Amino acid sequence: MIVYRTNFNNPPMKPAVSKILAFVVLLIAAVSCKKSDNNVVTPAKSKTTLLTQASWKILSVGIDANKDGVAETDVTSSVPACQFDNTYSFKTDSTGVMDEAALKCNSTDPQTKPFTWGFKNNETILTGTFSFTNGDATIITMNETSLIVSTTEDSGGSTYNIIATMKH
Repeated sequence: MIVYRTNFNNPPMKPAVSKILAFVVLLIAAVSCKKSDNNVVTPAKSKTTLLTQASWKILSVGIDANKDGVAETDVTSSVPACQFDNTYSFKTDSTGVMDEAALKCNSTDPQTKPFTWGFKNNETILTGTFSFTNGDATIITMNETSLIVSTTEDSGGSTYNIIATMKH
């Protein structure tokens, strides 16, 4: 025997099942309406922010003899080890501090040395009195974790570029 139900106004659901079903439907609706963070565009950090957000250390040094922005010769091993633990802290007021850290090249040098810095040429050149370059350094790369600069050196009438790679 088949029984047909004729009263559709009061379905035979138990109250607890109804509440659970309603909660699940609301939960699905809430999750599906959440805005995606994938479309959020984070503004690029300024060069000042990138430079001043943390201290920098020299990672490697190379010679760019043909001045194309790429070091052909790695001279990192010829740089004294005492220079690789030095930190360079750039401040937003165009000053900074170089800290000799644990390894000093000269024991009589002060632990810290102040320096000044600034940008030139639409923020493509870093200029200042910091010890890894005294003068102008062309910025090759500057991002959250690395700073690569190039300075021009003169040796006996011939010029070449020194490329220094720094990291946080």
